[in-house]
Amino acid sequence: MTGDRSHPPITMRPRRFFILVQDFSGEGGGQVPRGSLLSQAGEPPALDCPFWAKLLDTEAMVQLPARAARELSKEQAGMLQAVTNGDERLGLFRQEGLLRRRGALRPGDRVRVQITSASGEKVRGVLRYRGPMGDSKEQAGVIFGVELVGSAAGKGFTDGSFRGQKFFSCRENCGVFVPVSRIEPDEGAECSPLIAPRGSRRACTRLQLATGDPLKSPPPLELGDRVFFKMGDSAPGGTVFFCDYLPKKEMAGVFVGICLDQPVGSWDGKFSGQSLCHFPSPEHGILLPITKVHKEKADEGPKALSDDPSLRLLNDPPSPSSIRYPPRPEWGSPHGSPSSLLMGGTEEQGEGEEEEGEEEELAFPLLEINSMVEVHDPPIYGVIRWIGAPPDVGETIAGLELEEPLPSGCTDGIYRGMRYFQCPPGKALFVKLRHCRPDARFGAPQPPENPVLRCNSLAFRVYASERVPEDTPPGLGEEGGQRLMGWKKGIQGHCNSCYLDATLFCMFAFSSVLDSLLLRPADKNDGASYEETRDLLRTEIVNPLRKHGYVCATKVMSLRRVLEAAGHSPGFTSEEKDPEEFLTLLFRVLKMEPLFKIRSADKDPQGCIFYQIFMEGGAGGAGRGVPTVQQLLEGSLVAGDLKFTEAPSCLILQMPRNGKDYKAFATILPSLELDLTDLLEDTPRECCICQDLARSECPECYGDPSIGTGSTRQYCTVCWQQVHRHRARRSHHPRALRLPPELEHLPPPPGPLPRQTMQLYAALCIQTSHYVAFARHGPHRGQWLFFDSMADRQGGQNGFNIPRVTPCPEVADYLEMSPEELQVLDPKSLPPCARRLLCDAYMCLYHSPTLGLYK
Repeated sequence: MTGDRSHPPITMRPRRFFILVQDFSGEGGGQVPRGSLLSQAGEPPALDCPFWAKLLDTEAMVQLPARAARELSKEQAGMLQAVTNGDERLGLFRQEGLLRRRGALRPGDRVRVQITSASGEKVRGVLRYRGPMGDSKEQAGVIFGVELVGSAAGKGFTDGSFRGQKFFSCRENCGVFVPVSRIEPDEGAECSPLIAPRGSRRACTRLQLATGDPLKSPPPLELGDRVFFKMGDSAPGGTVFFCDYLPKKEMAGVFVGICLDQPVGSWDGKFSGQSLCHFPSPEHGILLPITKVHKEKADEGPKALSDDPSLRLLNDPPSPSSIRYPPRPEWGSPHGSPSSLLMGGTEEQGEGEEEEGEEEELAFPLLEINSMVEVHDPPIYGVIRWIGAPPDVGETIAGLELEEPLPSGCTDGIYRGMRYFQCPPGKALFVKLRHCRPDARFGAPQPPENPVLRCNSLAFRVYASERVPEDTPPGLGEEGGQRLMGWKKGIQGHCNSCYLDATLFCMFAFSSVLDSLLLRPADKNDGASYEETRDLLRTEIVNPLRKHGYVCATKVMSLRRVLEAAGHSPGFTSEEKDPEEFLTLLFRVLKMEPLFKIRSADKDPQGCIFYQIFMEGGAGGAGRGVPTVQQLLEGSLVAGDLKFTEAPSCLILQMPRNGKDYKAFATILPSLELDLTDLLEDTPRECCICQDLARSECPECYGDPSIGTGSTRQYCTVCWQQVHRHRARRSHHPRALRLPPELEHLPPPPGPLPRQTMQLYAALCIQTSHYVAFARHGPHRGQWLFFDSMADRQGGQNGFNIPRVTPCPEVADYLEMSPEELQVLDPKSLPPCARRLLCDAYMCLYHSPTLGLYK
């Protein structure tokens, strides 16, 4: 009997997830901390049997005992992966009920969130997004996007966007992204006495409307009633959450607060500072006169408004200038009625009104173009698009673009026949500026504080960094890199400090070559500012950066204050400066020796802190392609007839630019290794043709591709004669090289002469006046980090910058390319970090670890 013998289908084993409940040592002695998350594809491990699993944070494979881990569901693992602290993860896992309740949150739920990990207070919000924020392992966990409401509005740091991708929409600085550890359901929201659940019925007192209301007998409304109203060509519906007179505005009649089915509103439930009801968000709330509201019948909905011709005219909103409002009582709002506010209406203002307005004028000096404002009570909301004094108008006028169009009394930005701005028809409203007040839905505007005075330990207490008095060497390799990676890592930026933050990070994060700045003992010639500056730099900035990976902006501001006072250099605490200005002042205040000396021909050597590469004509040997830093340095020194007097332990090179904006080259390839052998005086050099000991050099032969390799041209005696027999070179003027006396009479060396080289350890880049840094944290090719002291921001004008350090191993691939390979690549196609390093380089920092030990 024959037949097909089919194999069982191959099925993918589901991934299983685990969390470590105790620390354990992996192979090789490496510690794996508790709270780490792991994954494994396969059957569950047998009891007490070790099993292999992958760490989600590092993707390393480890073998661990079964008793050290507990299994998680995929949903639990996704939520906990976004929590970076292992102890926090473990604590949430052990509170199963709490994690389950938080995991049940869905968009639209009302929640409380902790805006930052350092703040203890939880504020109200509405969940708008739940899910991952990217494909990388750092962004794969479940993140909650929350729109802040009420008093917390404006205290966030996003409008719903992250890295250019929109996850939800809200006003600027009204959104936050948080992990599960910083969110919880708003338990008090469901039983709020200000909210009537749909279907609840509480009788609303039958209220008589103010005299002059167009509807003589309004329909009775109760909390929970279904209603609708006209808005343009649509008829939005909702549920009555408020139906009563407004506080201190009884004469204006009855108003209805509606919780809308669709987010087309703009009221948060508050009036004159008093909370009347509560909505999931201001977009779901609206406050209307009862004359504008229609109760839905059992067999009818909003369609009745458009179908009934008798209601169509009746419910068209009247012109703002023709709305009749009762007289304002003495204790009423001081902001006037619409007829006294609107400019361009048909009504003329009475004599007494102007005087009354003058007495009650309110000054809001913070109002400016793009300020969000309101006028009248109930408020009309808009944004200031123009401020000025039109012809024949005796005071300052503001042109507002309203949130909702009005059927009359408004334009598209034209006032008295002249256009002042452009907006959709029916949305431009011109009012006296003194009648505008800040939009109360977003709280009182914070006056801008002096950023220098605000940078103190009290205001920045949640961002404080520790003082570290003991000398701390830089941490290298994976351990050193991990210490500095992440958000709130590096140096926090504040008030135009990016030039200083990035420079300090380059100088000290992963190299000790400049530690002499921190260690020189004071002598009798040093003033008090020397020790203060040195100790501040060492104990408050460099040591904390190396030990904890973070420095608060207050520490950098203290350094800026000291430098400004000691160097008599105004502007260092607040203005945007250049890195070279900072380096020059720092070395002057600390009375440090220059990093190297350079000599032109036979002139006296000149001490330098950094070297500005300059280009003259075609010098550089790079043509029109992508030059290397090696080529640019050689070309610049040859053009200036310059030589280093000795090999430096640290060399800071400034790329050729004309100011911060104009770049001499679109792309520059930072040389990973810089060879200074042929750029030093009194140093043995090889003949560029036969590699024998060179005796002379010829600047006029520089870059000649027909002679040997490299760009510099030095020759032994025989090769010099042969090269200069050519008729094109007979007019050259080679000059003898100065050699150490002990080499003059020795036989030729048996092997190649030693080369004086330096390694690239950091680079400073600039784009649109913002400085960032790249630093190498170990010897392996991919150990590169990118640092931005202002990567994100919490809060608005008086908020705080959040620094970030991220790994960027991909830049190594491009640094190892040849100039010819880079030349054919479109810079726009490069990864973001590689593009910034190659296209925006401002300074490259090189060091010689060997020379740094004794120089």
